[in-house]
Amino acid sequence: MPSAYDFPGGIYPPERKQRSSQATLIEAPLPSWVTLPLQQHSGQPATPCVARGDSVKVGSVIANREGMISSNLHASISGTVTEVTTAQITIEGDGLDEWFRLPSLDWRSAGRQELLERLNESGIVGLGGAGFPSHIKARVVERHAIDTLVINAAECEPYITADDLTLRHYPGEVIEGAQIIAKLCDAQHIVIGIEDNKPEAIEALQQALADSQPVPVELTVIPTRYPSGGERQLIKKLLDLNVPSGGLPADVGVLCHNPGTLLAIRHAVRDGQPLVSRIVTLTGEAIAQPGNRWVRLGTSVMELLEEAGVNHSALNQVIQGGPMMGKSLLTLDTPVTKLTNCLIAATLDELPPPPAEAPCIRCGECENVCPVALLPQQLHWYARAQDDTKLERYHLFDCIECGACSYVCPSHIPLVVDYREAKSRIRLQRIEATKAEHAKHRFEFRQARLAREEAEKQARKQARQAQQRRPSNTVTPSTSSDKVDLRGLRIAHAAAKASVKKAEKTLARVAQEDPKQSLDDLEMQLATAQENLKAAELQLAQAREEQSSEESP
Repeated sequence: MPSAYDFPGGIYPPERKQRSSQATLIEAPLPSWVTLPLQQHSGQPATPCVARGDSVKVGSVIANREGMISSNLHASISGTVTEVTTAQITIEGDGLDEWFRLPSLDWRSAGRQELLERLNESGIVGLGGAGFPSHIKARVVERHAIDTLVINAAECEPYITADDLTLRHYPGEVIEGAQIIAKLCDAQHIVIGIEDNKPEAIEALQQALADSQPVPVELTVIPTRYPSGGERQLIKKLLDLNVPSGGLPADVGVLCHNPGTLLAIRHAVRDGQPLVSRIVTLTGEAIAQPGNRWVRLGTSVMELLEEAGVNHSALNQVIQGGPMMGKSLLTLDTPVTKLTNCLIAATLDELPPPPAEAPCIRCGECENVCPVALLPQQLHWYARAQDDTKLERYHLFDCIECGACSYVCPSHIPLVVDYREAKSRIRLQRIEATKAEHAKHRFEFRQARLAREEAEKQARKQARQAQQRRPSNTVTPSTSSDKVDLRGLRIAHAAAKASVKKAEKTLARVAQEDPKQSLDDLEMQLATAQENLKAAELQLAQAREEQSSEESP
């Protein structure tokens, strides 16, 4: 197999994957009711398009995407809508499990726009944790040339085995989903990166590669190390490419997808099945029947754990995601969403609370294990001092929050918590600054519009006065008061021109500081400013022509 490159740092926490990986993949029982949050993806929450009392089938659209970065939401069971709020939709099942599917598409002959629309209609998002809408991600080729599609099958975080079981049972379907994405983004190569602790999945992929076409697929097995599954780390490991600071994989001609997402894409295109279920790992020592299950979105976590035989007396906490990057659930009255890849029902002995924090001893262990080659101890000090200038200078936003630094810290400092809080604070400041800039532009646009309207009003008034004073067969020279309209229009034109320049500078600055931020509002502000400028230029030109005709003998 091809030789692998390497990335800095990394750690070797206990894998703890055996309990869930040894069980067969099964279907979870059909829930009697589901609660579907409207925010199950990056970007704006979806907008409900159903009302209380409506009957729905599995796959019926119940909420439409809102804005560019958003995703449709579908009913995961058939039944009746019992509640619609600004945050979620609840459906009571009828037990019939009736489906609504879209027509099947032959992706080999279908057009690009047709495939993009299918991903949009089906509500497909990244199932590896980020939840970015797949139809938007597939459009990256409009701004970047993509050479390689990477299937991120590393699944490096402890406990989680959802991708492992997906590849064991659906290797051909996953690769077919990759071929669909390769067609959409014009990728010339497909590379599968998988850790060597998944021998059954590796064997299944090797057998499926023989039938894969038209884009060639390469399977690369890499040593098990956390966090090999990070996009930047896997790209370095497989292709020896470095994603630039503040950049995206597309900047080096790479696009990454995880196996679960590719399987959902295949189901959406070939079977017309929207995203209504996903594979979830149920594990932890407080569960009697660990394993992976196909779970309908909106299923209660409590109901799912009960079905897996949870021991409430031994249960200490339930973590959604892995122990390194996941979050402990505050309540089990929580639904499974598109982003739920794992639920760990942990006992106190299994995942004990960390010891009390002690002062940093500057040992440098956090720096040694950082997979992004940052200086975690420096970021820690600046984060607590709220020195945002230094934080950005030391590339805080390149931190992938893998938790490797916190894992090895002998002082038990929750470093990642500091980084997350600092990122949230800086993002909030950027949002407030952008809002203030928007308000400033709106004020300037209004002032320019008022100046233009006043100039137009004065021009009309002076034209009437000049008409009244002018004899029928003589031409009266223009007075100084007749030039007030031209002066006002010049002021309006200058204000509109200044507004356009400021809008362009703001758009460029925001795009450079945060490439992932939606620029729709700023682009709309710039378009409005340009329209105001065109109107002002037209009015000024007309006024000049009128004055010239009046002054000519």
